Order: sequence, then C-alpha cells, then structure tokens
Amino acid sequence: MSAGYALTVTAYVALVVAVLVLELLGRRAGSTVPTFSDVATTVASTTVGRLALLALWWWTGWHFLARSSLPPGWPGW
Repeated sequence: MSAGYALTVTAYVALVVAVLVLELLGRRAGSTVPTFSDVATTVASTTVGRLALLALWWWTGWHFLARSSLPPGWPGW
C-alpha cells in the first residue's frame, strides 16, 4: 500500500468520524448543532443546492461504485 493511498483512506475515515460526531452532537437535547438531515434540507431548498447535492452524489457513485466495478482495461483504469 502506498503512502498516498493510506493518506487518502485516513482522510476519508476522519471525515466520516467527524460527520458522525457532529450528528451525535446535533441529536442531543437542546443542542444548537444542526443534524445532517437539517443541513441537507437547508441545502436542498435552493436549485443551486440541489444541483450541488446531485453533483456530490454523482461524484461519490463514480469514484466508489462505478470505477471499482469496471474490468481491467476499460478507460479510466
């Protein structure tokens, strides 16, 4: 495993942990931290926000689902 790959995986794991911690903080009684669904609802309330969410979802699917399922030799490998 290369150092770049390890750094990338570590960064993604840290990002997921940070989101989970913020979600737990937001679900406490009396918390002023918004939950993930509150943030997503606010972002999706505008056309630009919906387009940004669509682009994020497409990027996630392409990088983690589509590219990993292509056989070797296909463009992008």
